[in-house]
Amino acid sequence: MSARTSSLSSAGLAWRAMSAFRGGLILLGVVVLVATTALAAWPRFASTQLTDDLQYRVANASPVTRDLVTTVGAGAGTFSYSPVANDAPWKAMPAALRSVRAGMKPPLLAVTEPGDFAARSADQGIQSAAGAPQNSSYTVTYEAYNRLRDVSVLDAGRWPAALPSTLTDGSTVQVVLSTAAAKLLAWKVGETRSASLYPDPLVSLELVGTVHPRDGEADFWNLDPSRDHGRFADNGDHGKVYGAVAWVDPGSWPRLAQRLEFTSTEGWFPVDPSAFTVAGLPAVQGALGNFLATAPTVSLGGTPTALRFSTSLSHTLDEFLTRAQPANTLFAILAAGPLGVALAVLVLGVRLVLGRRRDALALMAARGASSTRLRFGLAVEGAIVSVPAAALGLVAALLLTPRGGSAGPSVALAAICALAPPIVLAVAAGTLGPRDDLRGERLARRRWGWVLEILVVGLAALGVVALFQRGLTAPDAGLGVDPLLAVTPILIALAACLIVLRIYAFPLGLLARTLHGRPGPVAYVGAVSAVRSRAGGLWPVFAIVVGVSITVFSVSVLTTERAGIAEGARARIGADLSVTAPITFTAEQVKQLRAVPGVAHSAVVEWAGGLRIQGGTQGGDLSSYLVDPAELAKVQQGIPEQARVATALTSGLPNRTGAVIGGWNTEIPITSAILSAQTNVHLAVTQFDYAPGVYIRDEQWAIIDKTALPDAAKVTGQPATVLVALAPGADAQAVHAALARIGGKGATVGDAVDEQAALRQAPLVSGLELLALVSIALAALMCIGALLLTLVMNTASRTRLVATLRTIGFTTRQTGGLLAWELGPILVVGLVAGILVGIALPAIVLAPVNLSGFTGGPVKPAIVVDPMLIALAAVGFAAVTLVATLIALAGARRRSPATVLRAGGQE
Repeated sequence: MSARTSSLSSAGLAWRAMSAFRGGLILLGVVVLVATTALAAWPRFASTQLTDDLQYRVANASPVTRDLVTTVGAGAGTFSYSPVANDAPWKAMPAALRSVRAGMKPPLLAVTEPGDFAARSADQGIQSAAGAPQNSSYTVTYEAYNRLRDVSVLDAGRWPAALPSTLTDGSTVQVVLSTAAAKLLAWKVGETRSASLYPDPLVSLELVGTVHPRDGEADFWNLDPSRDHGRFADNGDHGKVYGAVAWVDPGSWPRLAQRLEFTSTEGWFPVDPSAFTVAGLPAVQGALGNFLATAPTVSLGGTPTALRFSTSLSHTLDEFLTRAQPANTLFAILAAGPLGVALAVLVLGVRLVLGRRRDALALMAARGASSTRLRFGLAVEGAIVSVPAAALGLVAALLLTPRGGSAGPSVALAAICALAPPIVLAVAAGTLGPRDDLRGERLARRRWGWVLEILVVGLAALGVVALFQRGLTAPDAGLGVDPLLAVTPILIALAACLIVLRIYAFPLGLLARTLHGRPGPVAYVGAVSAVRSRAGGLWPVFAIVVGVSITVFSVSVLTTERAGIAEGARARIGADLSVTAPITFTAEQVKQLRAVPGVAHSAVVEWAGGLRIQGGTQGGDLSSYLVDPAELAKVQQGIPEQARVATALTSGLPNRTGAVIGGWNTEIPITSAILSAQTNVHLAVTQFDYAPGVYIRDEQWAIIDKTALPDAAKVTGQPATVLVALAPGADAQAVHAALARIGGKGATVGDAVDEQAALRQAPLVSGLELLALVSIALAALMCIGALLLTLVMNTASRTRLVATLRTIGFTTRQTGGLLAWELGPILVVGLVAGILVGIALPAIVLAPVNLSGFTGGPVKPAIVVDPMLIALAAVGFAAVTLVATLIALAGARRRSPATVLRAGGQE
């Protein structure tokens, strides 16, 4: 008796009701699980990718520009703010750096390491190597560094001993050099060379050991590359200059510093790239700006001295924000697509559950159950399924993104996914009464339907107009996602869906009238049924439109990004390949480089030295290059038109010599720029904000059209670089090797393929591609779910239809034809509308987004739409629909016609 009472209690009845319709609830739970996983993982995935890219950018910045560096000069002729004794900065720097670090704000303190320092002299002349030309000169820079033994490995010899207490003529100063620098200076371990100190004496420098870096990436070695490689300069007729850093015993530095005319002590705080996070970036930027704006005052030898730190870290962080903001917006758009499809699937799942419970709910209402109680019961049923599914989805999202930072946003989004089904079930239930009571509700829905449809179309139009009028959010808006840009694609897809469903009845009606006179009822009945059921196809069509459009959009993003990276790589190199000589090429080398198999076109860039260019009151000596624009145009076909040097050289004012200038601080008037030569030359100037090739080595440079230079100017150059365009099908690696071989030792080969690989190593690039592929997969999966739910919703009517048709003599082929009309119009309409929306979305969404920083190119990449990939996506969705239809038809055929018709008669 107790068991029966329990089964008839409210909880027991609810459980029996849920068990009877568990199929629909299970489908609803699967939708919630997938949607929660995707939605909860999105902010953590974006945070992970952005943090990885931030750390990648900071790590790839040179310590010279990344670290916080200060330099204090001492001695005769110093220009420091508080001149002090030569040895005072060395003695006081450790305490000074500790004091400065103690005053740092916590965000800056977290991304920097304890301070380090080294002291050095100016370049000091030493005895030349045996057999060196008379016009050659050799110099060393004395340096003391307490941690030299920690950051280097002794290759030969030993560490230097302490200096004598008094340095006199003939005293020996023991030093160590890097192995590479010792080889450059032809200095062997144990050999001594004479050197003079200030104002004297003449001492002997003994090389007692050679070292190499323990870690070549350590900040100490990268702050001054000459520490490892030495210094070399070829001054032509003035001879060659060889230099190196010579380390002395750090404990003896105060004694040596007193015998040097000038010393400088450099202190620095290394920056730790792995400590950066996107969430903490604003705080770091604020603390860094405050630190650089104030110069901490410390005591150096009893003299108050302001330590002014410098760094280009702010520039690196600003460049990251410029690159990351559009990427984060694209992340949101690509994530919104599958979620839009998930919304459609959720609505279909709710309709399925309500459709199968409608009769039971009406019966319960007729027996006295209140509407509130029934809605509450539906909400509880939905929550029993959605809450566990959302919890599992949240766990899956956290496991998939272990380094996603704070879990707060993901938990909030998971809570929304858990609450959405119960709320939608309670609200969408409508009038809970007998079927006759539903007529007024249907009429009200039709009246309000027009209002809602017009509102959606209007919002989509306003979104597009506003997007084009104001563009993307300001670059200084941080990494926040532009909500208008993220929502507009979904609004466009929904508006397109509503418009199509309103107008597609007309061609279908025309088709039905055309088929009316033809033999056979299949096509006519199918077309008429499709026209009558168009209202019920809103959400399936919306799912297909969003799925197809986001797939097409994702493909366009991928093709645009990859094409942009390819163009950006060529623009950074200057062509497919470039080879630059250590000094200049001979005419024979140029001939051989042009004749390498696989080279389709080549252009020679001549080095003209420093030329003075005057623009109004502004002027200066610029590193200048001479080119032939006709040759250059042939090798720059793979570079965007607005970034080609050849185009800029020939698009200026008539009767002017074309010139492209970069690194200039002020705008040079195009009509007043003059090249100062033996005969002054009027220039037509185009300014570039980037170096259009790796062969440009100086910050301020000019590329001049040599074919338009008057002979009287007497401006000539020597071949320094050869730019190469590859022939179709050429082996890039083989050509690269041939160019390097002909260029000889010291030649630099730029390769666009290698540059592409370097650009693609950035975490944001791989992250965007991964998210685009996941977006395509999720959209396709959700579309399959929408189609299957559509078929499941019509299972009963379809089964009765198949049974009736088989009873009156329809063949299997005719039955299959009628069932094909159930999904056929939905698929065709969804595919056509989805493809059109997908083609339009890149022009709308990518127009305000500048991907140039993202792709590494100098200009915004053009949008690329691949028709073959679009056709492949359409075929894939059509194939999925065909498989779903065949499954539904097979299920309907398994039922006995007599049983189905008898059950239908009893209903």
